[in-house]
Amino acid sequence: MKKLLFLALILLGYTSIAQAQVSVGMNFQTSDIFLTVGTDPDREFFGEARLGIDHEIGLELMGAYNFVRKSEVNAYVGAGLGLFGDDHHNHHHDDHDDIYFAIPFGVLVKPFSSTRNLGIVVEAAPVFSGHDHNYFRGGVGIKYTFK
Repeated sequence: MKKLLFLALILLGYTSIAQAQVSVGMNFQTSDIFLTVGTDPDREFFGEARLGIDHEIGLELMGAYNFVRKSEVNAYVGAGLGLFGDDHHNHHHDDHDDIYFAIPFGVLVKPFSSTRNLGIVVEAAPVFSGHDHNYFRGGVGIKYTFK
């Protein structure tokens, strides 16, 4: 729990110094459901904080680089550092780390010509959590950017 509190404090500092538009969303991943808050996903570099709410409470901070930036689609790759809650996938293991590293890659498609603020996210990521608890997650989501 102390780790989760520490990561939450880092998140508050991160959002207070971010001088960009704000985006919010929800991602339905194979490993968890994430509520997201981040900077403008149309910038070359953007960041995001993700709160896992499905199987467990967890927090993930992600920074990404858009290697494709167009009005109707962005493609990105990034790095994420996360912290699982007290019950990772409903198992208690003394030999496993609560901290994990992810390499997300995905696309943000903005199909509505009337508003480019709303988009659909398709993302996948290998997740490395140590002690052979590595896995691959993927999913879809929605994202809205306040501009």
